[in-house]
Amino acid sequence: MEEKKQRYTVNDKRGQETEDGGEKVASKSTDPPKNGKMDQPESLPKIDFTTLVMSFASAAIINMGKVPDPMTGQAQKNFGFAQQNIDIISLLQEKTRGNVSEEEGKMMDQVLYELRLEFVEAKKGNE
Repeated sequence: MEEKKQRYTVNDKRGQETEDGGEKVASKSTDPPKNGKMDQPESLPKIDFTTLVMSFASAAIINMGKVPDPMTGQAQKNFGFAQQNIDIISLLQEKTRGNVSEEEGKMMDQVLYELRLEFVEAKKGNE
């Protein structure tokens, strides 16, 4: 019996609005591009170690309810996810010790210090 391969289409609605205030749908296929190259938007930040750490830090802050979720525009509190993101940064710090620049090491120390303080404050405010 021959199996049919199913194709999926992903509709990314983030940040796209129509004139009537509704969201414009951008349909994206999961098929590989014909030219072998993936299109990269020009507005994406350069990917480096600092960007990675700050991405996890931002996720932690969002999950503490300190800033609104950029997808929903609403503040949410999920302390489990916040703690997980802090733990990931801590793990990165441990596993990269001796392999990062002095500046990157200080940045991680500072980010972890601030996130841990914010986490304790957010948990106290939630009780």
